[in-house]
Amino acid sequence: MDILGFGIQSLGIVALLILCVICTILTLAIFLGYVLMKRGIILLPRVSLYILNNYYPILLKFFLWIGTEYSFYNVAIDFYNKYYYKKFLESKRKVLILPHCLRDLECPAKLGKDGIKCIHCKKCPLGDLIKAGEECGYMATFIVPGSTFMKRLLRECKPDGIFAVACHVDLFMGMNGVSKLGIPVQGVLLLKDGCVCTIVDKEEVIRRLKETCAESKH
Repeated sequence: MDILGFGIQSLGIVALLILCVICTILTLAIFLGYVLMKRGIILLPRVSLYILNNYYPILLKFFLWIGTEYSFYNVAIDFYNKYYYKKFLESKRKVLILPHCLRDLECPAKLGKDGIKCIHCKKCPLGDLIKAGEECGYMATFIVPGSTFMKRLLRECKPDGIFAVACHVDLFMGMNGVSKLGIPVQGVLLLKDGCVCTIVDKEEVIRRLKETCAESKH
């Protein structure tokens, strides 16, 4: 019995050591991949995309072990932006998706079948972002109140490129879902979330929109 118990204990120690080695290797691989990605290099891009698209819950749990939930979302969103950038430039039917939470509390705009109908009252940045999208040749801009609303609009207009602004969770989940459909996507995070009176770097969004517009003309 003592021998059996010792053997089980030894197997447990070996299994724990193997797990520690795997976690260490995975941590180093993620760190190296992130450093290279910041320099514009993506390691095994298609493999990385497949893993992120289909096994992100596992990656999220791992990031919770070594960091935070937001660190995972930041890395994942950065990956999608870099992976799809060139393909996004080639898109001819781009749409801009904006969150309704950017609206002012006294927003006079009404909800229609295509989302919030902005009247350009200047109480929030949405009007300027819509104008920038139009100037950059985006097929349409939607101010959406929720993900199911957005899914219906995308089914109807069938874009081949999507630029979205949202909070960490919504932006990642949206980019992840769109990526699974094979649609090139770009995204900008809100500076302040909370579902009401959120804040975005308007100039950064406009810069990114103009960047995709200018590059796609070459």
